[in-house]
Amino acid sequence: MKKTENVLKSGDHGSTFGGNPVATAGAEYILNKMDDRFLLEVKKKGDYITQKLLKMNHVEGVDGMGMMLGVRLSENIKAADVVKKTIEYGALTLTAKTKLRLLPPLTISYEEIDEGLSAIEKALSEM
Repeated sequence: MKKTENVLKSGDHGSTFGGNPVATAGAEYILNKMDDRFLLEVKKKGDYITQKLLKMNHVEGVDGMGMMLGVRLSENIKAADVVKKTIEYGALTLTAKTKLRLLPPLTISYEEIDEGLSAIEKALSEM
């Protein structure tokens, strides 16, 4: 990690758990696993999610990179209402102002993606 060791100075970044040895060891392990093949799979999964979302009612567009996505909803649909419904159907989503925000784990399976998308689709169908 030589190329990043002097990037941040004291006070540049703060975090409740970020400086502890366990979190640091975990981060180093994950960074060592993130090769080009892994990142390509993340991109494919993000594209898959985006294409499925664009076919759903009340979805005007999808912004983001990889699987960090913001879903632009129809003007009359509130993201907070969609989040409440997706939770009822077993998926955790977030809001980003007027957008539905998705941040699935990078190791998510396609089966899990489909399960989450199903919950979102059900929630949107009730709006």
